[in-house]
Amino acid sequence: MPVNWWWVRIGDFPRVQLLIAYLIWLVVLGFLYKQPYAKPAAVLLAVGVCIQLYWIFPYLPVAPRQVQWATSKDPEVRIQFLTANVLQDNDDASALLNLVEQQSPDVVVLCEVNQRWVDDLSPLRSKFPYRVEHPLENKYGLAMYSKLEILSAEVRGIVKESIPSIDAMVKLRCGHPVRLFVVHPNPPRPGEDTTKRDAELVLVGREIRDQQSAIVLGDMNDVGWSRTTDLFQEVSRLLDPRKGRGLYPTFNANSRVWRYPLDHLFHSDDFRVVSLKTLSHIGSDHLPLSVVLSYEPDAQQEQSAPDLDAGDREDAQDAVEELKKPGALDQPPED
Repeated sequence: MPVNWWWVRIGDFPRVQLLIAYLIWLVVLGFLYKQPYAKPAAVLLAVGVCIQLYWIFPYLPVAPRQVQWATSKDPEVRIQFLTANVLQDNDDASALLNLVEQQSPDVVVLCEVNQRWVDDLSPLRSKFPYRVEHPLENKYGLAMYSKLEILSAEVRGIVKESIPSIDAMVKLRCGHPVRLFVVHPNPPRPGEDTTKRDAELVLVGREIRDQQSAIVLGDMNDVGWSRTTDLFQEVSRLLDPRKGRGLYPTFNANSRVWRYPLDHLFHSDDFRVVSLKTLSHIGSDHLPLSVVLSYEPDAQQEQSAPDLDAGDREDAQDAVEELKKPGALDQPPED
C-alpha cells in the first residue's frame, strides 16, 4: 500500500502465516459445506489465498530463480558472507565465534553491536585482518570483518547519524573490486512509521544503481515480498538470490510460527549464487544467514534485474520526500 503507517505496513510480514490459516479454514469449511455460510466464506478465503500467493509465490522453490547457480569452480572469484543481527542484549558471543570458526566466511557482517560486543569479538581480529567497527548503544551499531582487502570504508548516516550504514569497497581474490553496503534501517513498530526505512533503502539503491559490481546486505527489517523491498530492487537493479529458492526466514529465531525473512543480501547481475542457507541459533532473535557468491561477468547476459518504470520512479521520489516532513526523523526511545 502507498502509505507508511506502521500498523498497515507491518501487515506485509505474516503473509505465509495468513496463507496457512486460510488453507486450514478452507479444509474446515469442507466439513461444514451444508451450512449456509460455508460457500461465501469459502469464496472469501479462496480470494485471501490468491492474494497471499501473489505476494509470496516468487520466493517459493517452484517459482523461476532470479539468480542462476554458479558455473565457475574457481575459488578466486568466490566470496562467502555470514551476516547476523547479534541482538545487543545477547551477552554470549561464544556461539557466534564458534559458528564463524565452523563456516570460515570471507566477510562477517553484524548488526546491533555495542562496545561490549566489539570487545567480546576481539578474537576475530586475528583471523580477519580488515575490519570496520562502529559500536553504538542504541541497537544500530554495525561491524564488518573481512579476510579480503577492504580498499575503502566509510560509516555513513544515510538518513540519520544514529542509524548508520557501512559503505565499503572490497577486493576479491581475483583482484576485482566490489562495493559493499551494510544497512540496518528502522523497523515498523508502534509509534513510528516506515519513513526512515523506506527512504534509506531508496537512497542506497540510487547510489548502487550504476555500480558495476555491488552487494547490499544486513538486517533490512522488511520481508522480500513487500512493496518497499520490491522498489529497492527496481531502484538499485540488484538481484535477490532467495527468489525461486525459498523463504529462508531469519526472525524470530525463538518462534517456529512467527518467523520472517528480514535479513537479506542483494547483488548485481554479474554474480551467481553458490549456496544460500540459514545457520544455527546464536542466542539472538535472528538466525544468521550464509551466502556464497561467484563473480561471473557472463551472467549479465542471462539474468536481468527488475526495471524501474515511471510509476516506480515516482514512488521512490515520494519515499525520499517523506523525509522532509516535520517529525519524519523523530524516533521513540528504545526499550
